[in-house]
Amino acid sequence: MSARDRLAILRRAVIERPGPWTTSTVQALYKAAGHAAPCRKTARDDLAFLARQGLLLCRDERDCRTYWLNTWQGAGR
Repeated sequence: MSARDRLAILRRAVIERPGPWTTSTVQALYKAAGHAAPCRKTARDDLAFLARQGLLLCRDERDCRTYWLNTWQGAGR
């Protein structure tokens, strides 16, 4: 599965279910979509990429980083 395909799957999923999103939930999403070996780094990088684009907001708490759909008007869509 290409990076473009993975990101399209993740974009659709976060719009349908605003959050929270973690590397674990993204790994499960990719596995369900047929991505054979979703790595934590891949999931983490994809979440960070969508956050840089403005689609997601990051909440970096003590031992857990979660991402949420950015619902502000005009945010990264």
